[in-house]
Amino acid sequence: MNRPDLLAINKQIESFPALPAIVTKVMAVTANPESSANDLMEVVLPDQAMCSAILKVANSAFFGVPREVSTMERAVVVLGFEEIRNIIIGKAIFASFPRMDKENRQRVNLLWEHALTCGLAAKIIAESLNLSPSELFIAGLIHDIGKLAMIMTYPHDYSILGDLSNPGNYRTTTEEEENAFAINHEKVSLQLANRWLLPEKLVMAMGYHHTPHDAPCHKHYPLIVQLADILSLVYLSQATSTPWNMTSFFNDFLPETGSLWRSNKLHWDPTKPAIWLEDLKQSCQANQHILDIFTSP
Repeated sequence: MNRPDLLAINKQIESFPALPAIVTKVMAVTANPESSANDLMEVVLPDQAMCSAILKVANSAFFGVPREVSTMERAVVVLGFEEIRNIIIGKAIFASFPRMDKENRQRVNLLWEHALTCGLAAKIIAESLNLSPSELFIAGLIHDIGKLAMIMTYPHDYSILGDLSNPGNYRTTTEEEENAFAINHEKVSLQLANRWLLPEKLVMAMGYHHTPHDAPCHKHYPLIVQLADILSLVYLSQATSTPWNMTSFFNDFLPETGSLWRSNKLHWDPTKPAIWLEDLKQSCQANQHILDIFTSP
């Protein structure tokens, strides 16, 4: 595709507004070790939509809080700074995209479903590795935002259905995008993450989830999101009639993944992905409502 088409996606990226001021303020507060709960409250309370989203997530099965969380004060204490920050980042990013027309809504709904299952898979993996579940959930949830920008730029030409129905296409997805559009969704996600000044770990997860070996830092984030991405595609493909050889795919993919994980000081157990996939099935059944919280106006 010629140069003007590449300019079109860059123009689309530049057209996205900056994230709301609350995101910048919350990231500043949560990054300061001297910040108090009151400091965070002062930033969050004026935004009632964000407060509502935080309380809904806090009271969902997602966090498994034993008692009802009815106030923001309680939410800050129960969830902590990092979880509050991550909920706000996720909510703000989803809100930054305009609503799609009827023609593209079905495709976007598929993308949202994949986003949720990838986030849940990343959370499951993180818990197994004693890493931050909430941050990796958000990383998985927003990793494919570049696809949405590409749908908006090329509404009649860009297709996201191939890898969602057949995980066997996973390796070639970005190559096919490069051939057709001179850029791929991973690079678009990276540009958006940098434009929004997101935390570095989220930038790495969004911009390198197909190429974690190329990430300049925090490689464990794109490595985990890459595997969560694949587990999500496997989970979603089981609901379709598309035949493909899952065993062959995993036998081909996982040895390479294990080597990358070990070289980045992540414990690799080749029996775990099958366990995580079963956990993902249960988690998806229990947490479908989470997506509505993040995508509702």
